[in-house]
Formats: sequence, structure tokens, C-alpha cells
Amino acid sequence: MKLLNEERNYRYLFLSALTNGIGARFSQVGVYALIYLLTESGLILGSLMAVRILPTIIFAPISGMLADRYDKARILYYTDLLRTPFAILPLFAMTSDSIWLLYISSFVLAVGEAIYQPARYSFIPDIVKRKNLLAVNGLEQNVIGLTLVIGSLLGGVISFLTSVYVLFVIHAICLGVAALFVKRLIGIQVKQSDTDRGHVAFRETGMLILQVPLLRVFLMVMLLMPIANGVDNVIFNLIALDVFEQGDLGVGLIYASLGAGLMLSSVVMKRLKGSFILLGVLMIMFEGGGHLVLSQSQSFWQALIFATIIAMTAGVSNICFDTVLMKVLPAGKRGTLFGTLSMVQNGSMGLSMVGAGFLLEWFSPLHASVIVGSTYIGFALLFFIAFKMVNFRWSVRRLRKESVAG
Repeated sequence: MKLLNEERNYRYLFLSALTNGIGARFSQVGVYALIYLLTESGLILGSLMAVRILPTIIFAPISGMLADRYDKARILYYTDLLRTPFAILPLFAMTSDSIWLLYISSFVLAVGEAIYQPARYSFIPDIVKRKNLLAVNGLEQNVIGLTLVIGSLLGGVISFLTSVYVLFVIHAICLGVAALFVKRLIGIQVKQSDTDRGHVAFRETGMLILQVPLLRVFLMVMLLMPIANGVDNVIFNLIALDVFEQGDLGVGLIYASLGAGLMLSSVVMKRLKGSFILLGVLMIMFEGGGHLVLSQSQSFWQALIFATIIAMTAGVSNICFDTVLMKVLPAGKRGTLFGTLSMVQNGSMGLSMVGAGFLLEWFSPLHASVIVGSTYIGFALLFFIAFKMVNFRWSVRRLRKESVAG
């Protein structure tokens, strides 16, 4: 609360993201439940998940370029506002013949999310004091954690007590409220002088990433980490549903545990000292160790505890890497760079979710957890070597030249 009071502009961005995220979780629970209710088809459910992933690959770089040219707060405001009608579109899907409405709704909402996230992340360093970036990135993990805990659990409870259609109405209301929060930021004077809406070509951004060794390594992180992340997302669901047979409530509880772990990560980060990059890599290694321990779970409650620890280490790693990127990326190109990295990250995540299905055809969820854990540890060693080879000072100087040129 002290930080939110100090960073008043960020407070509106925080509240907007929290409201937006909770509404999105309600919608996710509602859409997946409704499409299975209408069709009882796992194939259609899988295709709907693919529809939600595709826009993040296509539109994230476009969002980044828009964020570098126009008022970021205005982009966020209209993104929320224009998505609102599509949030209630599933209300009209009453039979299996009308599931095309769910596809349209999911696609447009995913497009909005793909535009929203890079613009929002590139906006944070514009309105937050540099000394507070680490603490703010800790709060960002709290946003994700709170939306997981509140959105997933409460969405399931509301759907059970009332109707799945109520979730879509709540999502639309959340989008409207989120837009009102971020509207307060439209036209504010940002602290950077080099955010003069300069156009940054996508090709130029790609060349910059390839030319700067530090960005090349971060590109590798964004490409490889989601491969394991996508698989462990599926594993967590199957541990609840298949291994310990806890049903939908079990899925809600395991996502709540993941959310709690992400919220704990900001508390843990305050007590850690040292290089952010080294800490980030170490946390990836600990995350892998957590999966190895998870594979030995004898009860569902043990699995929940290990899931919390895994999410906590992942959250600390995210805080470290996000803080480094926000500090070193040139402000005039930050939106495009975040958008490009987001495109790589989401594309890799989508492919890994498809691969997870094949992996789990051959291995049980707990055995797959061993494979994922070992992969995390291998990635951590690879990242350590790659970051060790980077001339960090040269990379920062090169990016500062870009900032001045922008």
C-alpha cells in the first residue's frame, strides 16, 4: 500500500490490471465449461484454446509498435472498452450450433489481450520511478497471483451456485471498470523525454535484438522457458484431475496454490540480494528441483505445497528478468521490443501445449514432471553459461545509444 500511495499513476494501472485479470479468469472458466457442456468434445476445447493463443503471436509485435507511437494509456483504455461487447457474446450461445459465437468472442478477447499486455508493460517504466521498478515488478506477480486465486476459485463457485452465463456478464463489467481506472492516465506527462511517438520498424527491432548480446540471451530465455512452462501447465491440471482425482475443485485449488506462490515471490524477493540475472537463473534451477520433488507427491495436499513453491521460484525469476529489461531497454523502442519478445514467448508456449498432449500420452503426469524438472535445470545451466559470456556493460552502452538516437 505504501508503494501504491507513492506511485499514484501506477496505482491506477495496478487496479486496472487486477480488475481486468479477474474478469478474464471468469471468462476463461465460463468459456471452457460452456463449450464442454454444449459439445462434450475435447477436440473442440483444444481448438478453442488454439484460437486464444494465435492472436498473441500475430498482434503482440503490432501492439508494441503502437505503444511506441501513441499514448499507451489511450491504447489500454480503448482495448478494454472495445472488448466489452464481445465479452457478453457467449450469452447467446445456447446450443452446439451456436458455438461459433464462442470462437469469435475468444478470438477478439485474445486479440485485445495481445495488444494490451505489451503496451502495459512498456508503460510501467514511463510512470514508475527507476528505484521502485523492482518492487513494482513484485506487485506485478501479485496481480497474476490474485487473478489466479480470486478469478479461478470464485469463478468456479459462482458458476456452480448460479449459471455459467453469469461469468460473462461479470467479465464485461470488469472490462468497463478497468477502462475507467486507466482512463485517469490518458494524457499524463511521462518522465522519459524519448517517448516522442517515434516509429520503430519491426525489422529494425529484430536487428537490434540480434546485435545486442544481452537481448540475444533474453530472446533465448523467452523461446526456451515457455516450452517447459506450457507442459507444466498441463501437468498441474492432470495432477488434480487424473493422479489424485480431485475434480474441478482440485483444479481450482491447484491454481489457487500457484497464485499464492506468485504472491509470495514478491515477499521473498525483498530478502534476496545480488545480481538480478544470477538470481533469475538460480530460481529457474530451483523451479526444476521443485518439479522433481513434485513427482514424489504422495497426497494432493503435498502436491499443492510443492506447486506453491514452484510458482514462488518462477515468480522471483520473472521479477528479476522483468526488472533488468525495464531498466536497460530504450524507452522509445520499449513497446516494440516487449511486443517482439512476447510474440516469441507466446508462440513457444502454444507449441509446447500441443507437445504436452503427446508427451502425456507416453508418460504419467508425475513422470512428466521429472522430465520437465530436468529440462528446467538444463535450461538454467545453459542460461548461466550464455549470460556469463555476455559483455553486460557493452550491451547497456549500445542500448543507451539507441535510447539517445530514439
